[in-house]
Amino acid sequence: MGKHQANRGESSSACATGCDPPACAAPDGEAQKSAVKPKKKRKRMHPGVRFLIKLGIIAALCAAVFTFVLGVHICRGNGMHPFIMDGDLLISYKLEPYRVGDPVLYRDPVTGKKAISRIAAIGACEINITEAGQFLIDGYVPNENVFYLTKPLEGSEIEFPRTLEAGEYFILDDFRTRGHDSRIFGALGEEDILGKVVFVFRRRGI
Repeated sequence: MGKHQANRGESSSACATGCDPPACAAPDGEAQKSAVKPKKKRKRMHPGVRFLIKLGIIAALCAAVFTFVLGVHICRGNGMHPFIMDGDLLISYKLEPYRVGDPVLYRDPVTGKKAISRIAAIGACEINITEAGQFLIDGYVPNENVFYLTKPLEGSEIEFPRTLEAGEYFILDDFRTRGHDSRIFGALGEEDILGKVVFVFRRRGI
C-alpha cells in the first residue's frame, strides 16, 4: 500500500511541475474541439450570376463552332437550281477536304459576297468548255448530274482550254445556261472556299 501511494504522489507531482505534457492534457473531447478548426462557410453565388456565366460559356462555344466548324447561309438566286433554290437555308461544314462534285459556299472574288456553286474540277488538270456545250477535263466528259449544257458565258474574258494549277478549284453553277462562276472570274484558291454544303432546308411555303 505504501508503494502505491508513493506512485500516485509522484504522478501528481509530475503533473504539477509540467514534466509530462501528455498526462496533463485536457480531456479527449476538449482536445478534439481545440484541434479541429471550424470550417469557413463558402459564399454561395447568386443564381442570376451563375446563369449569366453559363450563358456566356454556351455563347462562346456556339461562336467557336460557327466560326471554325459550321457556317449558315441563305441562298439568293437560282444559280444552283434545282438542287438549291432561292431562299433555302444552308449549313456548311469547314473541316472536310473538298472533292469534285461538292456544292460549296465560297467568297465571290468579284463582289466579295458569299455565294453557292459546285466544284467541277480540281487542279492540276486541263479544262475546256466548247461552243457546243461540252465541259471537258483532260479531254474527257466528267460524270455530272447536270441537266443544262455548259457553254462559255457572254462577256467573259476567261479563255478555254485552260490549265488549272495545283490547289485551284474550278466551280460551275448547276443552272449553266446563265450563271456567275469560274467562267466569269476564273479558278478559286482554297482560301476562297468557306465550306461544303451538308444540309439544305427548304424555306419556301413555310
